[in-house]
Amino acid sequence: MTSELVTPSDEHREEIVGLMRVAFNLGSAAVAERAAWLPVEKMRCVLEGDRIVAAAAARDFRQWFGGRELGMSGIWGVVTAPEHRGGGLATRGVTELLEVARAKGQQLSVLYPATQRPYRGMGYELAGTMTRHAVALDDLPRGPAGPLTVEEYDPTRDLDGIRACYRASVSGHQGPIDSDDPDWWPQKILGRWFSDDVQRAVVARGASGIEGYASFTFGSDQGPLDFEYSINCRHFVATSVEGWASLLTYLRGFRGLGRTLKFTGPPAHPVALLVEEQRVRPAWSFQWMLRLLDVVGALEGRGYSPVSGEMVLAVEDPLFPENRGPWRLVAEGGVVSVSPAASGDSGGDRVRPISIGTLSSLYSGFLSAYDAVGLGLVDEAEAPGLARLFGGPAAWMHDFF
Repeated sequence: MTSELVTPSDEHREEIVGLMRVAFNLGSAAVAERAAWLPVEKMRCVLEGDRIVAAAAARDFRQWFGGRELGMSGIWGVVTAPEHRGGGLATRGVTELLEVARAKGQQLSVLYPATQRPYRGMGYELAGTMTRHAVALDDLPRGPAGPLTVEEYDPTRDLDGIRACYRASVSGHQGPIDSDDPDWWPQKILGRWFSDDVQRAVVARGASGIEGYASFTFGSDQGPLDFEYSINCRHFVATSVEGWASLLTYLRGFRGLGRTLKFTGPPAHPVALLVEEQRVRPAWSFQWMLRLLDVVGALEGRGYSPVSGEMVLAVEDPLFPENRGPWRLVAEGGVVSVSPAASGDSGGDRVRPISIGTLSSLYSGFLSAYDAVGLGLVDEAEAPGLARLFGGPAAWMHDFF
């Protein structure tokens, strides 16, 4: 039967959610809410006859690399009916979403893969982590209340201050994201995502404004009582030691029925320095994948340490011919410019072409240049220049999308 790639409409909402229930093992409690929320205009579906057999969606983000933000398309909700898997149907939907993202100027795309093989075939590669840390509430610092006032979040007063606090805390890191989608901050980060969520958000307010905030839900935690719980932070963020101390004191007050604090952040979380013993430990980690959509825009758009030098990269990209090299990269004091290089400048057969996936993994700092040499992915002669450009802290994200 002939298949057709379409942008779904309102009439397809329940069918898409039904497909997601099968693919993601979703419960039935929030089906109506999920169907109403679906941003169908940002989705692509494959129809066979009048039945949806595959779907994919995108969300608009900005992502930090080297202290600068780049446009990023977050791919999510990639599903295929079990009896249609392996035929590349979802890949068709993702490919069109990538073409749309590149056409509107987004330089990057990121996704959390349920399986890696098809995404590697599309040019994605491992690039960073989402790490959830855990610490017992009893292990949080004891003592008097923190120096700042901790108050319940007021959406009419505090949203801009929270967003400023977030940006100040993450802008020096590799990988965190932000979004101007109208539901991202009010609902996804600070609100009740679905009506059965038990959710709360608080801010730590200092003389200069909001210096920290926590948005969290309650989850079950094993203990002698059925209703003991963990505090699961969507965001747990501060820009000062006073902000951290005040939030930790506030959250410690939940101990008793509350047992554990869980929060996302960098793989080596700074909160560990504020806890007396080695009790802040990673409880869960999942790797995300990155693809450069626009090689020139991505290389010129991110920030770098103050390096200088010049190199030529012969880039391979089967999906976007415009990304194919060779490209001449010139770095002057941490500012990189990229221009086409004559084919002979790449050293002919002496330089191994670099795939778009390998370049994406190097770009984020997930893959070191010297490890790439050991894996046979780049030429040894290119390693010093790539290491100077892309060496840095591990990339990570707070948010699952």
